[in-house]
Amino acid sequence: MGSNLANVKHNIFLTYCHEVVGVAMKWLVKQHFPMSAIGEAQNFQETLSDLPKKNYDLVVLDAEIADNTHLLGAVQHIKSVSPLTRILIFSELDEAVYGPKYLAFGTNGFLAKNADVDDIVLAIETALSGGVFYGERDKGEPASRQQATMPEMAHRLSSRECQIADLLVKGTSLSQIGKLTNLKETTISTYKKRIFQKVGVKTLSDLIAVWEIYK
Repeated sequence: MGSNLANVKHNIFLTYCHEVVGVAMKWLVKQHFPMSAIGEAQNFQETLSDLPKKNYDLVVLDAEIADNTHLLGAVQHIKSVSPLTRILIFSELDEAVYGPKYLAFGTNGFLAKNADVDDIVLAIETALSGGVFYGERDKGEPASRQQATMPEMAHRLSSRECQIADLLVKGTSLSQIGKLTNLKETTISTYKKRIFQKVGVKTLSDLIAVWEIYK
């Protein structure tokens, strides 16, 4: 599939944790977006130091170059210093679980590393045009049944749930939360499960990673 943006100049920054992935992505971008200039980084520190040196239209951010917390921090950092830069998350992680979290942070799509060439080109094209690429979620289920994005979920938490989530993120134990809120520990456990379901996370570390922007 040829790109509709093949004759348009863009600055594209590629991050990758494996050389073979970088080589493949650079080849693909050169083939389908030949007018574009390519920047690259193979680790997290290089990414943070090299990105500010140029105004990039698109950053393809490899999710495996850092842990979840640092990667989400990098997304926020890119958005703060260059609001117009589009971001695609490129990952081996399960899109159904992690895709909504990254989209909630204002990225332009979640791209699986096993995606075919047409999907990768479409994802880059969509992001460069300012759109959002939904990948397999768009193909597999109706929009009404897709997991809600973070802004949509923000309205679903009660004030009590927000209070307990905030305490959980701060490292407060269930027993301590119970004392602070005058609730039984079993009730706090129920609240915790409910919060995880509404936010769309499975672990406390994931909740911590998304909570600041979630609030």
